[in-house]
Amino acid sequence: MGRRLIPVFATLAMVVLSCLPLIAQDCSGPAIRGSFLQPTLGDAWTLEQWRDEFQYMKTARLDQMVMQWTADSKQKTTIYPSGIAGYTQNTKRDVVKRALDAADASGAQVYLGLQINDDWWTKYIMDRPWLDNEAKIANALADDLWKRYGRHGSLTGWYLAFEVDNVASTPAQWNNLVSFYRTVGKHLHKLTPGKPIVISPFFNSDAGLSPSQWQTMWEYVLQRSPIDVLALQDGVGAAHVTKAQLPEWFSAVRHAIEDSDPSMQFWAETETFISGYEPRSIRSIVNDMCAVEPYVSSYLSFSFNHYMSPQQVNPLYYETYLDYLATGKVEHLPPTAPSSLTSVALDSQTIRLKWGASTDNVGVVGYAIYRDGRYVSSQRDGTTTFVDSQLESGTTYTYQVWAFDAAGNHSAPSNPSTTTTPEPHLYPTNLALGRPYTATMPADPGYPDTGGVELTDGILGSTSFADPAWQGRATTKMYSFTIDLGSAQSIKEIRSNWLQDEGSGILLPQSTICSVSDDAVNFAVVGTVKKPAPGDGTLSLWYTLTDLRGINGRYVQVEVKPGSNAEWTFIDEIEVRH
Repeated sequence: MGRRLIPVFATLAMVVLSCLPLIAQDCSGPAIRGSFLQPTLGDAWTLEQWRDEFQYMKTARLDQMVMQWTADSKQKTTIYPSGIAGYTQNTKRDVVKRALDAADASGAQVYLGLQINDDWWTKYIMDRPWLDNEAKIANALADDLWKRYGRHGSLTGWYLAFEVDNVASTPAQWNNLVSFYRTVGKHLHKLTPGKPIVISPFFNSDAGLSPSQWQTMWEYVLQRSPIDVLALQDGVGAAHVTKAQLPEWFSAVRHAIEDSDPSMQFWAETETFISGYEPRSIRSIVNDMCAVEPYVSSYLSFSFNHYMSPQQVNPLYYETYLDYLATGKVEHLPPTAPSSLTSVALDSQTIRLKWGASTDNVGVVGYAIYRDGRYVSSQRDGTTTFVDSQLESGTTYTYQVWAFDAAGNHSAPSNPSTTTTPEPHLYPTNLALGRPYTATMPADPGYPDTGGVELTDGILGSTSFADPAWQGRATTKMYSFTIDLGSAQSIKEIRSNWLQDEGSGILLPQSTICSVSDDAVNFAVVGTVKKPAPGDGTLSLWYTLTDLRGINGRYVQVEVKPGSNAEWTFIDEIEVRH
């Protein structure tokens, strides 16, 4: 759910859609009871949409909403009109009031998250003074929220939004966490007696403490902390773990709770998203709940509201989930295979696919595109075309397409279609080599632009993010680089090299926008490169605008649009060619 630092923390990585044979449902019965909501989504809803959302939840047997945060203590912003000195509201509406009003009318429960702070991913539990100060902020925030909204019957409890993981740590650092939990927990219990406090840790099976070591950590922390509910993120949607590994991790936390505070509630937080923040299939969600059913008493989700609600995604996901609730089983009939797949090269970097639509007993929600036997992308907008871009020139590619429904059933593959991209025009001179440049956002200190020359030194990084050729930034904000070519030049090609390592939370930019200027003030856009679909592997990839005509300028600007969830973007080179 949150951003993780590389390499110390496991970052949010992605699970791609795999067209596997039909997998039987493990059990019947478990149902999601609650959902995390990120405030930006709630801020976009009208009053009618808020009321509709709680009705959708009620029909699907959900009666709990966790507002993931109400403030950002780094940015000093809130999602409601707060009375905290120095803080300003950064939402258009009072999101807290709208949530509580709608929940009051629906009979639902709301847990209010306190603050987030992006520095958590670097400070973590190692920085006691920082954490102590955050505890004071949390208490002041809770006082303000209770003063404003305590009259609402739906205000059920509190959520502490700092997500603790299984990064290797020491008892001394555990004590820092205990101090934070005690300071905030005791204050909340005194302020609002009987209202539970929820935390939601996560784990990565490939790094950090083992399940048994993590059990020891939580035994230590929970024995000393006034926490009421531990809602463990299952991590499958984020690719931190496989379903088969869930019992070992959930069993460890279950034992930690039993050994420290048996009255504490243990819930699962079931992840409902996959690669690119798209909905997971209903069968995979149900199977993950089944895998942890022996250990937990209830299920939250991240997130029904974002990835299952008919207000946000294809309503077939919601309809399929309701059918599961009614029957106890997820429907199993696959769609028909896509027909008449064709592929045509549009230029040296681009191939367009087209196929005949599939049918399904409930409805097709998308198509999975495979290139040379590897997953490339999913098409979920109802169209039966796909443009594969930023390909290698002079290369032969073979494609197949599968249809899938909301349940997780996959069709047989389409016919294969093979196409070769033509050879490119070659532009041998790199005008940017060794030239100075500026950046509107500095690189992260952990992955710096060493010497301020990395982008034009001609040194390409390997596919390891630890390679010093790469520089990294973790942000949702756009940033840009401007290269001074020294004099006006005729420009035929602009390209930048990016890293993808989804397991480490390094994702390709959503787009790059290339512009030129004679004075470094007035820039003219020459083109945009949208995020291609290279598949789920670890790789480096050029974003290229080529065969430019009539483009001249001294300054070249590459503006970068990252993803929407503050993952990392890593770049190692920009070239301007003639």
